[in-house]
Amino acid sequence: MHSATAQTYYEQVSASIDFIVDHLDVRCTVEDVVTQSGFSRYHFQRIFRAMTGESVLELVRRLRLERAAYRLRHERVSVLESALEAGYGSEEAFSRAFRRGCGISPSRYRTVWPPPTFASPMARVRFDPLRLLVAFDPPGGEVSLEVRVEALPGMRAATIRHVGPYNEVGSQFERLLDWFADSDVPTGKIFSMSYDDPDEMDCEHLRSDACIEIQADVSLPADMSIRWIAAGRYAVFRVRGPYDGLPEAYRLVYGLWLPRSGEELDDRPCMEIYRNTPRDTGPADLVTDLCLPLR
Repeated sequence: MHSATAQTYYEQVSASIDFIVDHLDVRCTVEDVVTQSGFSRYHFQRIFRAMTGESVLELVRRLRLERAAYRLRHERVSVLESALEAGYGSEEAFSRAFRRGCGISPSRYRTVWPPPTFASPMARVRFDPLRLLVAFDPPGGEVSLEVRVEALPGMRAATIRHVGPYNEVGSQFERLLDWFADSDVPTGKIFSMSYDDPDEMDCEHLRSDACIEIQADVSLPADMSIRWIAAGRYAVFRVRGPYDGLPEAYRLVYGLWLPRSGEELDDRPCMEIYRNTPRDTGPADLVTDLCLPLR
């Protein structure tokens, strides 16, 4: 392990958590937290979730509810006061969120013993609402994925922009593959690039590109475009199996491998290179390379 690098990642995430705690009563944005962290905008949320077990917005919501729960139990405050302090516009909205968080209503929380917890089993940030202090326990374990660091050459790609849930980009790949199957243009890698974080944006607005490498000039339909993907260093992780296993692979990469690697991420999006496709391969035999850009 590169202990100095691991400590740096730990300190940067800890600084982000401290900033959140110090601004629980302020309407700060994810961008504000990113600025404090020192991480790339492209990668911050994945690093944060992988190391803490929660997104920024999930953590903010939980800490506000835990602080409200403490005050309900130990101070003479009304449910409405607690709701407004936690950032909710009504007692009803607060009660719904409270019940989702710990399983019981705010009024019942005042007296039930033992009081239920708000933190999920994956959460690694512990909160002391009395002193407004947090403890952060970074993840442990091993990364079982195949990994190599290599310089990938630049490539020209035909792309189709997809706006919507990332797991619905398949229709754009079908369009690309069908069009090139009917042409005589040589093609290469099939891959995707994603630009937004599903933890901070409605899934209907997420942007990604379905891409296929091309090795000759071609006139494309109006819904396709050509872009140049610059050469660069990447950490390449091979994942075998269904695509629904990719989020867990990203968690391992960002939460465990990256802090120990001695590497720094570059300010470019990740790529997913698909070595085969569901057109001719069963889910268990799919092979995907997750490519993290490195400086």
